[in-house]
Amino acid sequence: MRRLLLLWAFLPAVALAQSLDSLHIMIDAETDFNVPHVYKTFQEAAPHFKNGSSASPMMVYIRPGVYWIDDPDDPTVKVGKDRQVPFGMTVRCDYLHLVGMGNNPEDVVLASQRGQMQGAVGNFTMFDFWVKTLRVENMTMGNYCNVDLVYPLNPQLNRPKRSSAITQAHVGYVHGDSLLANKVRFISRLNLNPLNGAKYSYYEDCHFESTDDALNGTAIYRHCDFDFYGQKPFWSTFGRGAMFIDCDFHLKGEPREMYFCKQGGPVTVIDCRYHAPSDTIYIGWTAYPQPWLRCYQHNFTLNGKPYLIGNRQPQNTLQPALLTPILQEVPFLGISQHEATLLTGQDTLRLTCPEPVTWHIPDAFASYVSVVPVSGGCASAFIPTNNTDETADFCITATTADGREAACHVLVKPSILPPPAFKKRPRIVQKKGQLLLKYQLDLQGRRDESRITWYRDNIPVATTHGAPERTYQLTAADQDHHLSATIEPKHQRSIYGPAVSSPSRLSRLSRSSSISSLSTDFHAFPCQWQPAVLPGYWTVDGYKPQDTAAFPWSFDIHKPMWKYAEGFNGAVGMGFLQAQRGARLMYTPLEGTYGNMSLELLVDPTKTAGQGFGSATGQYMDVCLKFDTQTLTGYGLRIIRTTKYANAVDFLLVRYDHGAITPISEAVSSTCYRTGCTILLDFTDNQFTARVTTKTPRPTNSTLPHEVLLKATVAPNTFGGVHIQHTGSCGESTTMLHNIKIDWR
Repeated sequence: MRRLLLLWAFLPAVALAQSLDSLHIMIDAETDFNVPHVYKTFQEAAPHFKNGSSASPMMVYIRPGVYWIDDPDDPTVKVGKDRQVPFGMTVRCDYLHLVGMGNNPEDVVLASQRGQMQGAVGNFTMFDFWVKTLRVENMTMGNYCNVDLVYPLNPQLNRPKRSSAITQAHVGYVHGDSLLANKVRFISRLNLNPLNGAKYSYYEDCHFESTDDALNGTAIYRHCDFDFYGQKPFWSTFGRGAMFIDCDFHLKGEPREMYFCKQGGPVTVIDCRYHAPSDTIYIGWTAYPQPWLRCYQHNFTLNGKPYLIGNRQPQNTLQPALLTPILQEVPFLGISQHEATLLTGQDTLRLTCPEPVTWHIPDAFASYVSVVPVSGGCASAFIPTNNTDETADFCITATTADGREAACHVLVKPSILPPPAFKKRPRIVQKKGQLLLKYQLDLQGRRDESRITWYRDNIPVATTHGAPERTYQLTAADQDHHLSATIEPKHQRSIYGPAVSSPSRLSRLSRSSSISSLSTDFHAFPCQWQPAVLPGYWTVDGYKPQDTAAFPWSFDIHKPMWKYAEGFNGAVGMGFLQAQRGARLMYTPLEGTYGNMSLELLVDPTKTAGQGFGSATGQYMDVCLKFDTQTLTGYGLRIIRTTKYANAVDFLLVRYDHGAITPISEAVSSTCYRTGCTILLDFTDNQFTARVTTKTPRPTNSTLPHEVLLKATVAPNTFGGVHIQHTGSCGESTTMLHNIKIDWR
């Protein structure tokens, strides 16, 4: 068959008429003949695909040329149906084999040129295949939304990229049992999706160009090469995972750290070579590996030198003898669960594997569980026996004779004791501008982990996110209001007891107290839904602005919109994070007339490349001052992701008028929305100024400004409120708030 294909590559379609039939058809962009079973475009050929069988699949021979699966000159903005991504073509054929008939994979190109907010709403995907088996051979499949199409056989078919701003642009999905790809070039950037989705996927002698969230996470790659333009080529590899054999990875950027996965999962790397600009780069399996993660490597090099992947957590990396280039299946060992929390005196953990294994518990934790073997060697029961006051944290591992391993990360807690009783019930005392909740618990030497919440007139104003929040710093907003607190008693071995309230206390402050400034680092900030807009209070709720109407999203008013949590990726340490899209935060000052004011906000965007938000789908954060929180009127700085850049955001000044937003400055694109970003807003004598800087160094080879200064002359108002509105998606696209300081002058 291969010899026949090479011959056909040099024959005109008309000469092949006798060789074609209903299960053997040809696509030839250059044909000028009316020949049975020969079609000029993929669209013309697809209706003639037959289901065939595994022994006699539908064979589609494609002669050299560029075949646009979606018309790049069609000005229509493509939108998906039934909440799906928009597709170029949906193809249904049980057994389908696509074969390029050129001398090289570059000779036959199946192409599209759309992506998220670049000719489409949603992550545009060229193909959606519904098959039992799909085979693709000797061609290029590319979404040229952010990549130039260069076609050496006929430069007249070259086409420049739609945009330099990298966005989500896919090649295809496969719904079916198997995908086999041989000598195929997969071209895109973000979310490449090189025919992801089949139950079994195998790539051989293929080439991939991608950024993040791109590769097929349940596939075997053999003799392939990869150009990485991002930091995390896989979204995840959960399940059996991905395996690379005799592959080359070429790092095209200059990040200091590279990871295979964003969300984690098993990966196997055998006889592979990583090529990077520097030997000092760190290569890990995933940025935040779980203790139970087990990945495999053998004979892996970085710039020609042996390298241990994920060496910061070496327990995640195994190098058993079974790892050889002839390995046909991923060296995976399943386990019934990867995480468990066990309570002494109550729980029993049963772990099973699909084959006989040996179970291991670290020597230091052998006394924390007792093991009850189950017949057959595939399962065991683990009974917690923690007699200390602290929770034990370790992994139970299962190993096979050939060196495969699986693990369950367990937290073994001691038995629960009753909540501690009060020796002295809570009461509030005021001292030097602070309120102190005094109480005494019968802790019997254990750590106090009680939850304290402070209230002003029954509205929460501070709460515990770590150690008990015993003190409350008074502000002018507390003057002549009733302050109270509740405490839910707890130590490290108890649950929370019923909340006990302190007597309320009428706050009195000295006459010298003023409302000239307000600041918080959010460490005690209440996260629960608080929609009231009242003088002296923070409003903590959600809102969908008018200018996001074109993008369908919503939030659940029964769940918090914000959370105080540990950050990840570019967000460092602890801080205030959006928990749902549409998170809003407003401060309403005490009644009065306000003139000049300023605001300083320190943030860490979770995104590390400078794009700030998940996509250019109306995702922005507004930071406003001189704001009326009742009518949503005032001035602000908008930080928004656009289709212009994938490593920068736009900054512009805006005016709010009863919720309607109008730009009042030109937009400036900048790379400064990164870790350690400081936003300074100032309103002085009708001059509104915004300055944005960052501690993160300027990206290499960037020509965009790395700080922002915007000014506008605006009409005065007497408002003094503050407003922060986030319309971006959450998780990987949040912005952590670290500190905010407001000054009224």
